Amino acid sequence: MAPALLLVSAALASFILAFSTGVEFVRFTSLRPLLGGISETGGPGELEGERINWIARQGWMDVLHDHSVLASLARNLGLLLLFVGQHSLMATETVKAWMSRYFGVLQRSLYVACTALALQVYYHVLGLGEPLALKSPRALRLFSHLRHPVCVELLTVLWVVPTMGTDRLLLALLLTLYLGLAHGLDQQDLRYLRTQLQRKLHLLSRPQEGEAE
Repeated sequence: MAPALLLVSAALASFILAFSTGVEFVRFTSLRPLLGGISETGGPGELEGERINWIARQGWMDVLHDHSVLASLARNLGLLLLFVGQHSLMATETVKAWMSRYFGVLQRSLYVACTALALQVYYHVLGLGEPLALKSPRALRLFSHLRHPVCVELLTVLWVVPTMGTDRLLLALLLTLYLGLAHGLDQQDLRYLRTQLQRKLHLLSRPQEGEAE
């Protein structure tokens, strides 16, 4: 009974997290702060519905007459279609069958490489450069010492099994040793992590714009 309750709790927590993330995404992409000075944090009862609709229509009319905004929207739409098109086209059964016939087990690797190439086009068009170049030297130093969190999942898959054969044991031992030796955080890395945590806690504790003090 206890394991079942634990699974239900984990599933419910996962659903709440996914749902809240979607709600936050909708709030973040809301057009209301862009249309005629409507405050995003204001309540829905602050203005009558007719007033809100009128300001929204005026905002869209201004946007449609601004060539710089239209050019930016067209560029962003092109980048989005490039990414979505690459994902959708290479995910079709026809393309996957063709890639598997000519590239074999490298089919998935080629798919990931094309996805990375599409993202590189996005970064190049926006002038962002190499993503890691935007990170501070302290963050890059931490990345060189820190393994990806998915390694915990890998270790779980390797060790949490009903039976352990000799080959499986050897594989688990070698990969565990490799991950353990590669995880070499020092005091400088820990100070950097502590600084980042304190900065994020400080930002979260500040009242948001429009909230009462």
